[in-house]
Amino acid sequence: MRNSLLARVLAAAPHLTQRRKGLPGRGRGRRIASVSLVVAATAVLGSLGLAPAMASTGPSMTVNGNSVNIAIQGPHNSLKFYWAVNGSATWHAETIAGPGTTFSAPSMTVNGNSVNISAMGPGHRLKFYWAVNGTSTWHVETVAGAGSTFSAPSMTVNHNSVNISAIGAGGRLKFYWAVNGTATWHPETIAGPGTTFSAPSMTVNGNSVNISAMGPGDRLKFFWAVNGTATWHPETVAGVGSVLSAPSMTVNHNSVNISVVGAANRLRFYWAVNGTATWHPETVAGIGSVQ
Repeated sequence: MRNSLLARVLAAAPHLTQRRKGLPGRGRGRRIASVSLVVAATAVLGSLGLAPAMASTGPSMTVNGNSVNIAIQGPHNSLKFYWAVNGSATWHAETIAGPGTTFSAPSMTVNGNSVNISAMGPGHRLKFYWAVNGTSTWHVETVAGAGSTFSAPSMTVNHNSVNISAIGAGGRLKFYWAVNGTATWHPETIAGPGTTFSAPSMTVNGNSVNISAMGPGDRLKFFWAVNGTATWHPETVAGVGSVLSAPSMTVNHNSVNISVVGAANRLRFYWAVNGTATWHPETVAGIGSVQ
């Protein structure tokens, strides 16, 4: 089993999707998100002889009509975008934002006729980018200012709005939404200081938004809110010592599914029927199956 410091580093990586709240969001183009704890944490682990050979943060990818889109943190903390038409091996490159702009893995989603991307920007700001399909003009917005963001974001389209979640100052779990076509972002605090220790995963679930993340004591936490309300309901999916990574989450018909690295490097799976707080655990792969 990896030590707790390494577990916290793994937890900072972006994963998952969402579960329950559909406030109006915003969208229009392409969106990306990311974390900036990785560089410092990797340096610490390197001094302990524990750091893996991590070249960079991971990409975010989505299908967009008849093409595939990929966004990734580029050289010198830039933000890069690539697309290719289905059936071809010709990839087209675009620079969304130049050097010194991007300090986490991005999060990306398609929003109608545009692509939306979010990521952590300089000074721990939360940045948002969008572009209309067929154009290479990227529009930038600041979702939250300096000192607001300490992880890669998770982003989704929620009916006529865009929703973003990320770790905020002091280990808070933060949520932001904006109506499509506007640049006014509305912040909410899902959980207070010292509650969140991994990048969140978020998804829309019918008329609600669902979010999961690693909580204190390496618990697996889950939050949901009905669209149009700011009341977030917390649940504990798995108890103390159960989680060693950020989660990944998706909606599956009338239930929510979450996957995470568990104790002793097992691959764990949890599911719950919508409208219930009973989570069912399963072991996907046993001890030492996840490195």
